Amino acid sequence: MRFATRRRREEEEAESAFVSMTDMTVSFLFIVMILLAFFASQYNDKEVVPRPVHETVVQERDSARQDVERLLLSIARLQAQIEDLKQTVATKDARIAELERQLAEALEKLKQRDPLEAYSARSTKARHEMIERLASAVKEDIAREKIEGLDVSAQGDALRFQGSGLFASGQGGLSGNSLRIIRLLGAHLEGQLPCFTVGPRGAIAASCNPDLVLIETVQVEGHTDADASQASNLTLSMLRATSAFNAIAPDAAQDDAPPMLAFQNLLGQPVLAVAGYGEMRPIGPNDSPEGKAANRRIDLRFIMYVPPGRDLIPQTVADIGRISTELQRRRGQP
Repeated sequence: MRFATRRRREEEEAESAFVSMTDMTVSFLFIVMILLAFFASQYNDKEVVPRPVHETVVQERDSARQDVERLLLSIARLQAQIEDLKQTVATKDARIAELERQLAEALEKLKQRDPLEAYSARSTKARHEMIERLASAVKEDIAREKIEGLDVSAQGDALRFQGSGLFASGQGGLSGNSLRIIRLLGAHLEGQLPCFTVGPRGAIAASCNPDLVLIETVQVEGHTDADASQASNLTLSMLRATSAFNAIAPDAAQDDAPPMLAFQNLLGQPVLAVAGYGEMRPIGPNDSPEGKAANRRIDLRFIMYVPPGRDLIPQTVADIGRISTELQRRRGQP
């Protein structure tokens, strides 16, 4: 009896424990259901992307990635081209710098005047000054002698005598006032020639000729108007030139070694020479008395020495002898 009672008590205790576990399980499930209900209430189907949209987005993403890759390749190619262009620019810059250097050298050479040109310029200047001195001296003679109808002027490389008082039409020789003036010209010329010529009467010095320029020829030129024939005028012009030549160098018609012919050029020739041009070089119209009188004239033309090479430019007075010898040697060669 006692045993039965104890057994029933144990069964009741066991049943009581089972009921407690069941209650706990039910409670837990209830809590889970509440949580599920909460999460379900929070669910929003608007945040779900439909598959077609998702696939479209993925395709666009992949396409964008491909575009990016292509752009990156293009950037790489362009960067390579930029490097090539930089190299080309550097090469061009170097070439430009070289051309600029060459240009600067060329400009510097231009500034450094060619010795032959410089010597020629000095010769031209000295000739101009000499002709101006002679013209001034002869004008003073004309004014002092009160001579009318005779004009003298510097004309480039020539000293010109013209006017109605120089030659009458058809007249071949100088006379009267014109002869006296040309003789005075000879005296003035005799004072100028020593410093620009060699030979027995040459006296070149740095004091009067610092540039060491030399006269090649002083040509006495005769001219006429157009009244007669060409042949007649050529003869007449030579007569006028010869008359002026003899007035300038009066001993030329008499002595074997006249003083004026002792002024020589580097070839050992007298610098004085004669030429007649007839009517071929008029300076005025031949249809008026004034024009014809102007054409009946004498020109004293100064031709300066032109070195045939830089080595034949005189550097010192003593150098002139060497140059003269070399020029005469070359003239004698066939």
